[in-house]
Amino acid sequence: MKHLRCKLKGHQLKKIEKESILIQEYRCTCCGQKYTTDGYGTLVRLTKHWERNNLLFENYLGKRMVS
Repeated sequence: MKHLRCKLKGHQLKKIEKESILIQEYRCTCCGQKYTTDGYGTLVRLTKHWERNNLLFENYLGKRMVS
């Protein structure tokens, strides 16, 4: 039933608070799916590939900010 509501009306996204300012992640309040923004600013489903990509990007920025 929850997925049907998202298919008909669209996802109700809420921003997940993270330490990184540049990487934004969202969670659907209805079905619980996670989304993130790619390099072009479009929303994509948060898969293992995107989780790893976001982690690498956060680590790179963290090391760069310390130096």
